Order: sequence, then C-alpha cells, then structure tokens
Amino acid sequence: MSALNRGAFADLAQLAAQLQQVAPEVADGWFFASIASAAGGKVRRALALVERAVRLDSANAEYLSQQARCQVQLHQIAAARRTADRGMQCSPSSALLLDTFGVIYSKVGEHQKAAQAFRLAVANQPQNPQFQFNLGSAEQFLGNLEAACTAYETAIRLRPDFARAHWALSELEKNRRESRRLPQLQKIRQSRHFAPEEQLYLAHAVARELERAGDFHGAFQALATAKHAYREKIRYDFSRDQALFDGVRATFSRAPDTVPDAGGNQAIFVLGMPRSGTTLIERVLHSHPQVYSLGELQDFPLAAKRASRSASNAVLDASVLGGLAEADRQAIGQAYLASVADRLQAAGSSAPRFVDKLPMNFFYVGLIAQCLPGACFVLLDRHPLDTCLSNYRQLFSFQFAYYHYNYDLQDTARYIVQFHQLMEHWKQLYPHRIHEVSYERFTESPETESRRLLAFCDLPWDDRCRDFSTAEGAVSTASAAQVRQPVYRSAVARWKKYERELAPAIEVFTRAGLI
Repeated sequence: MSALNRGAFADLAQLAAQLQQVAPEVADGWFFASIASAAGGKVRRALALVERAVRLDSANAEYLSQQARCQVQLHQIAAARRTADRGMQCSPSSALLLDTFGVIYSKVGEHQKAAQAFRLAVANQPQNPQFQFNLGSAEQFLGNLEAACTAYETAIRLRPDFARAHWALSELEKNRRESRRLPQLQKIRQSRHFAPEEQLYLAHAVARELERAGDFHGAFQALATAKHAYREKIRYDFSRDQALFDGVRATFSRAPDTVPDAGGNQAIFVLGMPRSGTTLIERVLHSHPQVYSLGELQDFPLAAKRASRSASNAVLDASVLGGLAEADRQAIGQAYLASVADRLQAAGSSAPRFVDKLPMNFFYVGLIAQCLPGACFVLLDRHPLDTCLSNYRQLFSFQFAYYHYNYDLQDTARYIVQFHQLMEHWKQLYPHRIHEVSYERFTESPETESRRLLAFCDLPWDDRCRDFSTAEGAVSTASAAQVRQPVYRSAVARWKKYERELAPAIEVFTRAGLI
C-alpha cells in the first residue's frame, strides 16, 4: 500500500511478486500486481492478474472495479458491464469505489447506472469536486439539465479554478441570454499557470461569455490563443489526416461485384462531420417505436481493427487499411452485430432497427457496405462555413486523434474539404444506399425532411418523430443540451458573425469549389 500511494510501481510489482511467492492464496498479491501491470501499459496481463484475485475473493468490490477498468481498456464492453454490476451488488461504501463504477458505467454507455453510482458517491463525500463534476456529466447525458448545472456549480464552489467544470457549465448555459461569469473567469485565468488542456477549457468558457456579449472577435481570439498552444503540444500535422483520406479512397476504390450476406438490415448509420446535425437526426429516428439509438458506438471501428490484425496503436491508419484488404467481411459484420445485440439486450430494447451514430463512421462507409449489405446510411450535410465554425468552437475529447484537426482554423477547413470529397466518392459507389439530409432544410421543414428520412429507411411515419426533442434516452454528445429543445434556426448562417475571422477558411473553401 505504501508503494502504491507513492506511485512507486516498480516497487509495487516487486513486492506483489514476493507476496505471490510466499502466500499465493492472498488475493492482494494478485490485485497489486495487476495495478502495477496496468500502470506499465500491460493491460492484458493486468486483467489476467486481477482475475486471479477475483477467483480468490469474488465479493471484493475493489478487485471487481480493477477488473472492469481493464476490460474497458481492452474494449470488452459487455464483460465490463457485467463486472461493474457484480461490483455494485457488493454494496461498496467507499465514495472512490462508487465513483469508479460510475466512470466505468459511463464508458460502456450505461448512463442511468452511472448517475446512480455518482449520486451515491456524492452523498458519501459531498465535498469532493471531481465526484460532483462526474455526477453533472451523467445528469447532462440523461437530460437532467438543472441537476447537471447544480452539480457543476457545486464543483466550482469547492474548487474555484476547476477549469473543466467552468467549461461544462458554459456548455449548458450557451443558450441563455445573460450570464455574469466573465469577470470570474478572467480572474481565474490569471490566478495560476494552467496546463494547455485547462487553458482550452477556460478559453471555451470565456469565448461563450464574449459571444453572449456580442464580442465575436474577442471570443475568436480567446479560442485561437489556447488552441494554438495545444496544437504545438501535440505537434499535429494535417498531412497525417490527408494520408488517411487518401488511403481510404485507394483501399475502397470501387464497389465489389458481390458481397457476403452478413445481414445488417436492422442497421442505420447516421454519419457526417461532427457538429453537422447528426444528433438531431439520431433523435428523430430514436423517437420511432421501431428504432432504438445506441449513440456513438466504437464497435465497428474496433471490429475492423481486430480483423485487420494490425499491431498499430491507431484504430485506423495505413497499417489497418492494409490488413483489411484480405479480412473476412462476413466475420467483421457478424462480430459487429453480436456486439450490438449485447448492447440492445442490456438496454432492454426489442426494437427491430437500431441507430449507430458515430459521425466518424464516414471513413468506413465502403467497408460497412461490404460487411453489412443491408445497412443504410444517413449523411448530414451542412454549410461548410457553419460546419467549420461549429467544429472550431467545439472542444472535443483530447483522447481521440480523430479531432486533432480542430485546433487550427485552416486545418479544420482542409479537413472538411477532404470529408466532402470522400462523401462524393461514397455516393458514386453506393448511390442508392446513402440518404443525404441538409441541416438547413431540416431546420426549416423538420417534418417534411423527417418523412423523407423515414421513407428512405423503410419506416412508416409516426407522430412521435415530430416531437423528437422530448424523446427519452441518454445523449452523450456535444449536442446533449440542444437536442432537448424544439428545432431552432439560430445556428443557420452563424458564420456571418465571424466572417472576418473566417477569412482563411473562406479562401480554402473557395479554392475547393465548396462555396
């Protein structure tokens, strides 16, 4: 325990190994060895070690939390969910353990269970700002926006310089006409040195306040400064994304003459650039009684990665694309559908159709079309400048290299150009399997566009699709607050407020013929 608390993982591994030798029946020896292995990045070994501990003491919630953490890291989603359930059945009293199970549930998409675990953690230890923040995130996903605000505000009261909580609160307040938090935020920014990630959180919160005050230039500059610092840290180079787009087009240069019958008629893929309206369309479909949305799934990209047998750390790169050339399409489709079936069962859904709304599935249209011949695709289209601005104004997860383009305005514009060119490629190969939805047309005539959407998906009209903003179910995307409101058009042509700042993007889009 002393070695663990010091973060001395080499010592921890050595002591755990000694304990295993002298007393292999003591479960802690295997548990601590698992922690040391996970800290060293050896997650598969860590899982095997903690499983030994669980066999010796199957009702130890701490061991089960470690097992579930490893399973999540290895993308064993169903197993992690079952392990977390077993851990919670042990009625853990530790606030830290309850919070850990809440995080695990969040990562496997069980937001209702996550919220319950976080509520227990907060009740046990209400003065912990991180526990309050985690509860706020879960409440936000569930649409409990007032409860989310309260939790974020409490986190900030407990830790005034909690940058991420300030950002999260600003996201919830983005549609409020008034806020008086700008002086507080400016003071906090000057209170100490913040890491680049924290600078981004605070910059986004400040930008929201400046926008609300009509200072669009100031808002843009606040973002640009923080984004530049983070881009320098990660050393992003657009050529990496350019190579990925080129590689996908080259790998899937034509539609195959025949495809294996792997089914997939139940699958509806909603895709497009992030911030282009994919969540709006997802909620329309989810409102239909014959459809259940599973949100943004990583299941297909992971099934493809496993089938490629690539040793690369990336989910998709040249190595993965090369491995997919000979991969069994039917096996990929079956693996994906089995994973989805498990998720639907856990959600208690018996709907015959499901939605997979991972925007970045646009890279996989060619492969999905081959692996799931019955699947259909719904592609969102939004004005390039509004898409560009909305991406630039959004703070995406730092964990996903998919989104690294958005730390520079010109990189964002170039990425959108590549996206449009790839979509034209897919539409030429699969013209009858892709239905395009214009964000602008949808906000103008939501029912007309919804009827066209359902007809394409071979679904009858249902009046519940008209009131999609009231649909139940978690929304774990950047649009969690907006889609709880009726359709509004204030985001259409928002780019005009930033026309001067968007000049570099306008030049990129003009050269590409997109505007």
